[in-house]
Amino acid sequence: MDQAWKSACLDYMTTVPAKLPLSQVIAYGSVGIPFGAVSLPMAVFIAPFYAEQMGLGTALVGLIFMLLRFWDLVSDPVMGWLVDTKPTRSGKVKHWLILAVPIVLPAVWLIYNPVGPPVSPLYLAAVMFFFYIGATMILTPHQAWAPYIATSYDERSRLFMWRELFTVGTMLVMLALPTILARAGDVSRAEQISVMGWFLVIALPITITLAVWRVPDAKVDADAPKADFSPRAIMTALRQQSLWRLLLAEICIGIAIAGTAGTFLFAAEWGFGVIDLAPLVLMCHFIAGFAAMPFWVWVSKRSEKYIAVRTVCLWSAATFSLYLVFALMGGGLIPLVFAVVVSGLGYGSPFILLRSMMADLVEAEQVRGGQNRAGLYYSMMSTAYKIGASFAIGIPYILLGLVVGFVPGGENSDGAVLGLMLVFVGVPVIAYTLAALLIWTFDITRTEQAKSAAAINAGGQGTLESLHPPVRKGDAP
Repeated sequence: MDQAWKSACLDYMTTVPAKLPLSQVIAYGSVGIPFGAVSLPMAVFIAPFYAEQMGLGTALVGLIFMLLRFWDLVSDPVMGWLVDTKPTRSGKVKHWLILAVPIVLPAVWLIYNPVGPPVSPLYLAAVMFFFYIGATMILTPHQAWAPYIATSYDERSRLFMWRELFTVGTMLVMLALPTILARAGDVSRAEQISVMGWFLVIALPITITLAVWRVPDAKVDADAPKADFSPRAIMTALRQQSLWRLLLAEICIGIAIAGTAGTFLFAAEWGFGVIDLAPLVLMCHFIAGFAAMPFWVWVSKRSEKYIAVRTVCLWSAATFSLYLVFALMGGGLIPLVFAVVVSGLGYGSPFILLRSMMADLVEAEQVRGGQNRAGLYYSMMSTAYKIGASFAIGIPYILLGLVVGFVPGGENSDGAVLGLMLVFVGVPVIAYTLAALLIWTFDITRTEQAKSAAAINAGGQGTLESLHPPVRKGDAP
């Protein structure tokens, strides 16, 4: 049997390229550019902008962001179902990306160019609702694309690494933009926000066009088993421990990342006394993460993906405590920069590795059940991250407004500032620690993934029966 496995693995290696062409990897990853302009910048700039300049307050803005994200509990699975069951003649993914563009662009324009102050809570809720619909139509198909175009254990990490590098690179530009505009002239915060919106309006159609042009779509095999989306099939998928651990870890990472972004400007000002340079200091966090991503992917290549994930999460949990220590010591620019850089070394890499692990799980489930549900599984992952991100804005903002008594732009007592720092540090430390514990072990290792890939390639029916025939009573061992 070992020889059969070796033969099948050898056949697999000869039929699947070891590396995707760089042009396809770049085209796929470039879709991260527009969403780098709205992911963390949405938490860092848009949420505080509507809370302060647009007069809605932290508690109300936090509540709106959190409640709208729960809509994704419906929209993401529906989008996953559409990806898996409603292809066109050309494939399963590209048409959804194209259809999303005219939905996202008007919503972005209205988010980044509000008429006010003041604005009504209904305005913010409505435009964010349509933005999330369009974003789901891009993010879920885009992620579900990966298992089709990257079929080896480490190549999936490479694909998602490039996507994350584009995303983080764009976030760096967005974080620097307000400071650059402010230094260049008398540019108001509302005008700075508007320029960010223009960046997205221009970048989105360009990157979608590049991906649609250069990356092959997931072709439809008429003879392949049709994906079953009955309630029983979905509940069977949800009962998998491996899936739940990935999803819960994704929620924790979303809480840690977005929670930090949504409260960083407050913590920098009140905990460290850094105001004008705060966006540039935050850039150092992402620059450090950008630089460290290839290292953490290398760690996963030298070991296993789950080992790299738990290591980077524990690193982040430990280093985030430095913010509280330095703030209690008096703060200042240099201690803040040090904490930002050291904690930033762990930023972004969990996203890469968890999504790569999800691709391995999709493949393993295809082997076991004969159906590829990449759309469903990545829709669950998208929902998990969005839930985490909404909690990360909603929970800290509600705590700051209703429990701590912190008032942005107003007067705050020493107790309120201490409460701010405890929220800013405590949320990511707890979230990263939980993520590390959830992913401490994982059953789809490098060896198991190679077996799954070989079975699909050699058997053609998506099962392991030909390579792992069941042992019946009386059969020779």
